[in-house]
Amino acid sequence: MKDKLFFSGLNELRAFAALAVVFHHIELYKHRLKLSSLYDVSILNNIIGHLGKNGVFLFFVLSGFLITYLLLEEKVVKGNISISKFYSRRILRIWPLYFIILILGFFILPWVYRLFPSFFYGQLYYNERIEQLVYGDNLLLHLFFLSNVALQIFGAVAGVSQSWSVSVEEQFYLIWPWIVSFFSKILLPVLIGIILLMNLINYKIELFNSFPLLKAFLSSFNIDFMAMGGIIAILYRKNKDLVQRLITNRSVIVLIVLSLILHLCCKISNVTLSLSFGLLILLFIENNIKIKLFSELGKWSYGIYMYHPLVMYFSFSFVNKVGITSFIGSNLTLYFLIIGFTILISYLSYKYVELFFLKLKYKYAPITSGNI
Repeated sequence: MKDKLFFSGLNELRAFAALAVVFHHIELYKHRLKLSSLYDVSILNNIIGHLGKNGVFLFFVLSGFLITYLLLEEKVVKGNISISKFYSRRILRIWPLYFIILILGFFILPWVYRLFPSFFYGQLYYNERIEQLVYGDNLLLHLFFLSNVALQIFGAVAGVSQSWSVSVEEQFYLIWPWIVSFFSKILLPVLIGIILLMNLINYKIELFNSFPLLKAFLSSFNIDFMAMGGIIAILYRKNKDLVQRLITNRSVIVLIVLSLILHLCCKISNVTLSLSFGLLILLFIENNIKIKLFSELGKWSYGIYMYHPLVMYFSFSFVNKVGITSFIGSNLTLYFLIIGFTILISYLSYKYVELFFLKLKYKYAPITSGNI
């Protein structure tokens, strides 16, 4: 009988993070097409401009928290961490959808674009990315989960550029079980050291100008956010009673909310942003925050994140093709099509593709979790 572990509220947070990225990309796409966008509202520019990255960073902190917690729990319950089983679980969860997106972006979408060029007339940004698509090293980097490097070297691949964060997650998964396994007794100072090192590297990133591939990797390797999630997991495991008393206190809740608002409005630092997201995770867990709709969307959040750029491209092309030009009409249609079809496709993908591999994944899970 496998041990079971479940944290309430994490699916809800995943849904919020995924939808934040979708909202950001819709407004960014409108801005690139010279359409009226919230980017053009000066008071909202900073919030909208960083909303997508902030959604991704929340995903990173969530991953760091849950992966660290589960690995530590496995070490206590089983006596050791099975790294081979960890890799098997991550492969079964991440790889199927990731490679589907690569096939769609590198092969299917360019073929459809060349078959029906008139349908995509006017979508200058995506059309240009498809026409200038580079294979070779670009495709190779994507295949080996270095799309964060490929994005900076070769530019965005239509429908695939969002995969940069999945590559960062895979790079994190590659080293994290080793770190937790070998440094479990001194894990807290090790994670603090990782955060300090990554912030120092980002502060002096120009030192790597002579090594463009390394610079591209280091500047996008946001392991400091995962490390903060790991720190929150360690502190939570050791001090659950204290955390519960603090995180359910109304004054503390207000401070966390104010901190999040401040960080969404202004770019302060990765350390304080990741800490705020970590406290938000604890707030959702300990206050048992449940929102049924977002709980369901959270299950499909990987698909929502991965499919939405492709849905956007077709949706903007459709609105342009049928000639919906009014501000209200075009925006309502765009948001309805993009969010509606993204959720529908993500649900179908989860039910008929991802769930098959998820069932296989649980065979390699010594600590069963409904969160990952």
